Amino acid sequence: MKLAEFDQWLGRLGAAWEAKDGEAYAALFSEDARYFWTPMDPPKLGREGIRHAFDAAVSTQDDIHFVHEVLAISEGHGIARWKCRFVRIGTGRPVRIDGILTVRMDQGGRCREFREWWHTSENDNRRAPSTGQE
Repeated sequence: MKLAEFDQWLGRLGAAWEAKDGEAYAALFSEDARYFWTPMDPPKLGREGIRHAFDAAVSTQDDIHFVHEVLAISEGHGIARWKCRFVRIGTGRPVRIDGILTVRMDQGGRCREFREWWHTSENDNRRAPSTGQE
């Protein structure tokens, strides 16, 4: 895998997330892909499992912005840092996520194994109205 190929793949991943396009997101993965959303949970399995989990996740997100930085590549393997921010539907709270991901690609340029580690902040950064008691 070349740097440009991995960078473009990550760009398509981010564009699908921003568009909340489950079909485009799932198309980036092989039919037998394993997607480890977190290191402690069992993987999402196959394109259909990945699409279903993705659709559920983005159903609570609005105004999504994704950025990435390639950290390393080797034959069929890539590592990147990614950040995303969005607004939580229902609460209006801003959400920020900062993570690392690793991918193993098949010969066709689809991801067959995806692992990520991330931290999220979901704070309402707006100041609360003064109570006069501070």
